[in-house]
Amino acid sequence: MIYYFPNRPTLVPPDPQNPLDPKPDYINSLEASGKYIAEQKWNGDNVLVYTTGMEFWTRHKTKHRYSPSPQMLAELKKWPKGCILNAELLHYKTKNIKDTLIVHCLMAWKGRYLIGKRWSDSRAILDQAPAGQAVQISPVWKSGFWKLFQEADGATIEGIILKNPTGKLRFSATPISDVSWMLKIRKPSKKAPF
Repeated sequence: MIYYFPNRPTLVPPDPQNPLDPKPDYINSLEASGKYIAEQKWNGDNVLVYTTGMEFWTRHKTKHRYSPSPQMLAELKKWPKGCILNAELLHYKTKNIKDTLIVHCLMAWKGRYLIGKRWSDSRAILDQAPAGQAVQISPVWKSGFWKLFQEADGATIEGIILKNPTGKLRFSATPISDVSWMLKIRKPSKKAPF
């Protein structure tokens, strides 16, 4: 198997003028541009899940230590073989949520890579994909970005990810690629200034 890094959002402050005390202006301006949709940024491990062998891989080109629960394995078996799911694994970093995948992108579907396709093409497939309790599809918001950001507790949900649906999916064989069409906006914390 050849491993490829998935896209990674560019980290931006919630307010360039005052990252530690954000105001709604900056996030509202991104929403008003009409270029983005929003997803929640969960505090988990970003993984690639290969449905053919049910393998979990990290961003660091290593197999993940996680072994899927029986429920997750049963739900993953409903997906076609030859898929690569890019997901957030909620298990080690979350206190009250375990054995849960939040799928936010498909890198391959039924043995065909989606490289060069738009993120919205991947999302259209995801919207029809088999979801369950252990394998969930990340919801998206077209408005209310500031409210969504405010509702993030900074621990289980760290903030928001803004995605431009026209952004092209890329794989990188070397360092992880930050892509400009995805913006990660985290709540300020002791761990990270934003």
